[in-house]
Amino acid sequence: MIGFTYSHTHCYLLRSNDREKLLAFDAGWPCSLLEYARGVKAAGYRFDCIRWAIISHFHLDHAGLVRDFQDAGIQCLLFENQGDGIDGMERLIARSHKDYRPIFRDRFLPLRTDESRAFLSSIGIAGEVIRTPGHSDDSVSLVTDAHEALIGDLYPLPQVMDDDEASLGSWAAIRALGARHIFPSHAEPFELA
Repeated sequence: MIGFTYSHTHCYLLRSNDREKLLAFDAGWPCSLLEYARGVKAAGYRFDCIRWAIISHFHLDHAGLVRDFQDAGIQCLLFENQGDGIDGMERLIARSHKDYRPIFRDRFLPLRTDESRAFLSSIGIAGEVIRTPGHSDDSVSLVTDAHEALIGDLYPLPQVMDDDEASLGSWAAIRALGARHIFPSHAEPFELA
């Protein structure tokens, strides 16, 4: 796993089977492609090595560069619980970023989470994407067979309230897949007990 940070957000890249092509987990802040590309370069790769992207959820700090990714030929995945938040996110972005260009809805690769293991395997990544509501209904996490979980903005377990059934269920699903090394977007990585 390759990580870098910009604008207080941790971004992650995973190498494919040929070690040259990358899968990005999340697509950064709107109108910040240069800063994102600098982060990729500082991590030892070129932006044009990114071939695929998984979006943890459609909030501006995680999906703001989707259109830029699409324009660069990056195949952005869209899971069955995602998509409904795009319009609201884009309205919010448009208010403060006049240069923002809307996402092409027809350029996503639609995929069900239960198909994710086969897709990831086809590009040489061992793991799967699961739905992890809690922070938002459209949230997904990537859990690798190396016991790593990229969780986007899922609340850390100690911060989850006893009555937050969605977040507790998401953590139960992550644990059931054997994840031990947790990589959030806005906190430092940590280990599950």
